[in-house]
Amino acid sequence: MIITIDGPAASGKSTIARMTAEHLSFYYLNTGLLYRAVTYLLINKHEYSQQDLTTIKDGDVSEYTDIKRFVYSYTAQEGSVVIYDNQDITGFLKDPLIDSSVSLISPQKNVREALSHLQRESAQDHDVVVEGRDVGSVVFPHADYKFFLTASLEVRAQRWRKYQDEKGNYYSLDRVKELVEQRDLQDKTRKISPLVVPSKAITIDNSKLTLEESIQEILKHINN
Repeated sequence: MIITIDGPAASGKSTIARMTAEHLSFYYLNTGLLYRAVTYLLINKHEYSQQDLTTIKDGDVSEYTDIKRFVYSYTAQEGSVVIYDNQDITGFLKDPLIDSSVSLISPQKNVREALSHLQRESAQDHDVVVEGRDVGSVVFPHADYKFFLTASLEVRAQRWRKYQDEKGNYYSLDRVKELVEQRDLQDKTRKISPLVVPSKAITIDNSKLTLEESIQEILKHINN
């Protein structure tokens, strides 16, 4: 079974997808971590600058998404792990440089196609819950269940601000709203795999829902 959860920034999709997978004893596929891993590898293995990241060579994409070298795994005990050339690189993927650079690679066709292939390979042997911005529309258009999570700009900005505060990055609420709106516009208007509500997806606005209520809303549809 494949369950997809799409949504804009700070809609809670990563946490909700992971916890839904735990409830169902399914495999959790964190697509955002895959994009972060490729960004990390391009910067640290191939010495790409942020300017270089705006146009990534096909050969470099192939090298850093080779399924023989690039391995994603998930267990409820260890969470999501990315291994490249037998080295666990997961701990490096929350670096502020990766935060500011991953959006430069995510709109590019060669990157999205390579990682879409890797996502499909990862899902072949598992019942999965997968989250992202195009997983129900492009990567798994025939998923068994599709969900689209959203929330008001105010709520999403507050969530993103809290997350940044925990990392020691402090922003005013007005500035956070600007950043979230910019990311929304970027996601919705990119030429390759823009953020949309997938066909036949169930939309859940979790502005006023707790984390557990959001998960139960998803499980209600699956269990019916």
